[in-house]
Amino acid sequence: MENIKVAFAILPEGSKPPPGYTLALGHLFFDVRMTLERKARWVKDGHKTPEPNLCTFAGVVSRESVRIALTYAALNNLSICAADIQNTYLQAPSSEKYYIVCGPEFGLENAGRIALIIRALYGG
Repeated sequence: MENIKVAFAILPEGSKPPPGYTLALGHLFFDVRMTLERKARWVKDGHKTPEPNLCTFAGVVSRESVRIALTYAALNNLSICAADIQNTYLQAPSSEKYYIVCGPEFGLENAGRIALIIRALYGG
């Protein structure tokens, strides 16, 4: 959860959300990797918010495209460099105006506070 906190602007205790902001819901997604490393992410419940008027297409590379590229590289003796993008998506500013009420997953000192969503999130 520490990595994802940059996506939120947590307001001081007792603050109200600014005008024009709408309450968004979300949930925690837990995962355990093959290395037994634990991972938790807060995901916005985008399916519960109204559809935006603008296009929301996000291009994604298909699994088949990656396999073809890796096979092509292997057949041509090409070196493959890889990297984990981890939270790269958190660099994009959010054009939506949503806020959440922090739960205990944001730290006990932030529980119950209002947090504005200022960066792109999964489910947004």
